Amino acid sequence: MFTFTGFPQTPPRHLYLHHDGYPAGAAWRFATAQHHRSDAAAFLAAFLSSQPSALALASPEQAADAEYRYLVELCAGNDPKLQVRCWRRRPGTASWTCRCGPLALGVFIQRFLPTGMGS
Repeated sequence: MFTFTGFPQTPPRHLYLHHDGYPAGAAWRFATAQHHRSDAAAFLAAFLSSQPSALALASPEQAADAEYRYLVELCAGNDPKLQVRCWRRRPGTASWTCRCGPLALGVFIQRFLPTGMGS
């Protein structure tokens, strides 16, 4: 479950991807999108184009089977930056536990992307 906020003229977007939601899979998806367009403000568009199977949802709660949630936020300013937060839900529970963040997008990718996957 991925939520994107802070992008120009775009309300919060909630996207669900069924497989590879663990942090290494998310880091790979983020690195792929960043490879397509490195401009922070264009990251959401790059993520959407690089993840055509993403299902748009009205709210994160619609992804009842999700084990991980990510919040990708565009932090406005003279030099816009992307930051990521991650939560995990243990199977059989309803509560979310903070896994990491907020981290700069590049730090998240570097921390969780296994060597060689981003090539």
